[in-house]
Amino acid sequence: QPFELDVRKPDRSSQIIVTGPHGTRAYSFVEDFLTTATLDTTIATPPVFVGFADTPRTPEEETGLTDRLVILFAGQRSTAADSTRPRDRRSSFKGFQNAAALVVVVDEAEGTMTDLRRSLAGFLDKGSFSLKGHVRKTGTIPTVYVSSQVGTDLLSELGAPVIQLRRTVATDSTFKPVELKRVTISLNLKTHHEVKTSENVVGLLEGSDPELKQEYIVLTAHYDHVGVNPATGDIYNGADDDGSGTSMILELAEAFVSNPKKPKRSMLFMTVAGEEKGLLGSAYYTANPLVPLNKTIANINMDMIGRIDKKHRESASPYVYVIGSDKISTELDSIVQAANRQTVNLALDYEYNDDNDPNQFYRRSDHYNFARNGIPIVFFFTGVHEDYHQPTDTVEKIEFNRMVLIGRLMYTTTWKVAHLPRMLRKDGKPSVYSGRQ
Repeated sequence: QPFELDVRKPDRSSQIIVTGPHGTRAYSFVEDFLTTATLDTTIATPPVFVGFADTPRTPEEETGLTDRLVILFAGQRSTAADSTRPRDRRSSFKGFQNAAALVVVVDEAEGTMTDLRRSLAGFLDKGSFSLKGHVRKTGTIPTVYVSSQVGTDLLSELGAPVIQLRRTVATDSTFKPVELKRVTISLNLKTHHEVKTSENVVGLLEGSDPELKQEYIVLTAHYDHVGVNPATGDIYNGADDDGSGTSMILELAEAFVSNPKKPKRSMLFMTVAGEEKGLLGSAYYTANPLVPLNKTIANINMDMIGRIDKKHRESASPYVYVIGSDKISTELDSIVQAANRQTVNLALDYEYNDDNDPNQFYRRSDHYNFARNGIPIVFFFTGVHEDYHQPTDTVEKIEFNRMVLIGRLMYTTTWKVAHLPRMLRKDGKPSVYSGRQ
């Protein structure tokens, strides 16, 4: 199932032009500043310096930032004066949603911009992906990160070196936003745009019942990962994320096909693309389904089922996280539990099923696009680990014996759903994240 993607990334022709007491200077993308903006942006407006993202501001001061170009230091005021504590150069920028743009001065130590280039290398090389014609609105304003030298020019009228100014502002409880009247900044951010094609890979096993075969169970796993690090050449192998789920899809398909007794309902075995870029393959599928969504009884999704996370490392008991199985249909959750009791007796861990869990795994894999369309889902998962999104996620670390047990649970759950005399009851409590039911 091919689909087209819009790919956007900052263009090398992007510039910042600063006019101030020392004349006019132009700064170049990558060498002098970085940005994650992926829409063409031209802004020329007087800047205002606010200190840090977490510097206290009154409601009136917040209002005064509307449509302004806001300059601030990277990191947070609460840690800026303490050199022993780690700092987040790309800290949260809540509170600036009405600003025209943000200019973040990265000034903490020599090499910091080099570190930032390294951390953004994948994005700068590959860009931002969205389904063609559906450019995602991120809700963020244009943000650029500038070097200490650029920051010195921007803040020159304040009469202190950037490092000294940072320390002063960090410890000054009376600091207020400062309008920079002798400096004008022009942002000219350009975007490189191209269209690429990807595809979901789908196999259909027709059901054996003349009536029920018109209904479908969709089993999913994503086969994309994050590729190659352009800065180091390291390959992100993705053995667990999601080689484990992709392999399981193939094993389950083979098991159902090999069984002389065929399931009554039809099954769609699907490996999807673009999960790592925003669940794009499953979003395309649910917008362009190969079988009717109103005839899709359930989605069973598997993502990272091959490792043991820190929580369970000391336990000898095999486990699996179960996510979302009761949000739309409590009956589906009952089927998962019954299948588990009758087969492998795994420890079913529902920790991440909580709507308020800070990890929000319910929204972070392909089942979510099915749930948004009111389709009962269950997401099987064994948790994150130190190799998550690292080149070290390699095959020799996979716990194959435990994967077999999870596969048997999935097989039995799917079989039971395939033989229900009717569609699953949608009797779950409305989740704050499940959409159209």
